[in-house]
Amino acid sequence: MRSKALRTSLLILTLVLILAFLLPNIFNGREKKAFSNENRLQRAKQSLNINHLGDTATVLISDFYDRGSITTRILGPHYRTVWATPINLPVFDIDSIHGGLTFDEAGGGQQTFSIKLKAKDSRTYTLRSVNKDQSRALPAILQYSFLRPLFRDQASALNPFGALVTEHFEEALGILHTRPTMYLIPYDSTMPDIIQTQIAGRVMILEEEPDQSWEGSENFNYPDHIISTEEVIARSKKSSVMIDSLKYLEGRLLDFMISDWDRHGGQYEWAVYNTKNKLPLARPIAMDRDMAFFKFDDGILNHVALAINNKFQTFNPEYDDISGLIRNSKDIDQYILRHVPLSEFLSKAKHVQNVLTDSVIYEAFKKYPPPVYNQYGAEHINILKERRARLDSAATVFHELINY
Repeated sequence: MRSKALRTSLLILTLVLILAFLLPNIFNGREKKAFSNENRLQRAKQSLNINHLGDTATVLISDFYDRGSITTRILGPHYRTVWATPINLPVFDIDSIHGGLTFDEAGGGQQTFSIKLKAKDSRTYTLRSVNKDQSRALPAILQYSFLRPLFRDQASALNPFGALVTEHFEEALGILHTRPTMYLIPYDSTMPDIIQTQIAGRVMILEEEPDQSWEGSENFNYPDHIISTEEVIARSKKSSVMIDSLKYLEGRLLDFMISDWDRHGGQYEWAVYNTKNKLPLARPIAMDRDMAFFKFDDGILNHVALAINNKFQTFNPEYDDISGLIRNSKDIDQYILRHVPLSEFLSKAKHVQNVLTDSVIYEAFKKYPPPVYNQYGAEHINILKERRARLDSAATVFHELINY
């Protein structure tokens, strides 16, 4: 009996391993097509050669997320139709943009591929991939399991145009920010082969890389220095710089409105301004708006994920869980804002509500490409108006959470 039970257990274990690790690596042609550098480079050579394109081209960002009704019900509709919508984008011409750029170095986080470039005036820019590879967040062994395509699929919860819309709000509020522009990267034989393999055929966002090369620039209101979050906190603890806590608070309230739940210290650089007879003043430069207008709570498995980890907050008319919106940022929020009174939280909420008028909101969402605006423009305008109306209540909860 023991022998039979053992054989049965081994058989079940073998079947589980086959299902979990073998099948996802055999029946994955669609996944390979979407995430293979070689396949993307070959497609770019065939149909996206810069010598055969004009200043703009019509492309779709990814059709990998276009799923059937059963899969969509389980994993959520998210922004699948947006990712697969053909849009018209400017074609990236490295020799003409910002007076001509040169490649510097590759980089990026766990899920985003990026590459730094330099202009002739030595200012630094970054190209960042719009499509993400969420599977890189998995431990190495699990990247060969069924969790890999599952995690990759969840990039469909991201709004690929969120950064373009958010910039308009940041500009209206006077929040320091990078200025993203979305491009199609063509096949360009003048680029180094190693660069071509990584970026040809991608849709990417080009924006400033706020580092020392941008000190004294108009883009960030002529700062004397630009430093990291780690450095600004270290200097603050030594009383050698003063953080503009109210400007940081203003930005955080905007984050709440657009449901950008991923605002840890790495999402900021800090512009430092020398002042007469006072400590230098540091103001945040907001970057990386990948999670703006996130849409996650619309699938069966996603509700399970939210029960485990509440940070994946959806852009709904109501604020579902403020504690989720600050889960990634609570340490820095507490350090900068703990001594700010509730009256200032409410005052800043009122200020944001007054500045982000109906017309500002409308103009911001017109940053969507026309086919995307036709799908989501009116809905997102109405959602943001609802969140604006509830911002004072959200600010009150925020104050309570960081002072708990």
